[in-house]
Amino acid sequence: MYDVESPDGEVKEYAANVIAENMLGQVDSEGFTISLLDSILDYQKDGHAVAKKGQYATTKRGGRQLRKTTCGWKLLVRWKDGSKSWIPLKDMKESHPVEIAKFVKARGIDREPAFV
Repeated sequence: MYDVESPDGEVKEYAANVIAENMLGQVDSEGFTISLLDSILDYQKDGHAVAKKGQYATTKRGGRQLRKTTCGWKLLVRWKDGSKSWIPLKDMKESHPVEIAKFVKARGIDREPAFV
C-alpha cells in the first residue's frame, strides 16, 4: 500500500497495482500522455446503494463491520470526444481512483459508504 497525496492535500492509500493501472491508462504505447476521460459531471444512486444507516453489518461474533460496496452507484462521465455516458462506480474506481476521489470530495459525498 502506498500513500497518495492529491493536489488538495488529501492522502489516501492505494495498492501498487491500482496506481500502475491508473498510470498506464493515461499513456499510449510510446509513453505519451493520453486521457479519454475529460471530467466526471454527476452521480446517481439507486435502491441497491448501501445507505449510511446500513453501512455496518453485524458479524457472527457480534462485532460491526463496514460494508464496502459500490453497488447502485453510477457516474456521469464526459469523454474527450465530447460524448457522455453513465458508468458504474465499480468500473470507474479501478481505472480512475484519483479523479473519483477529487469528485466525491468536491461534491461532499466522501462519507457515503461506497467511498469510505
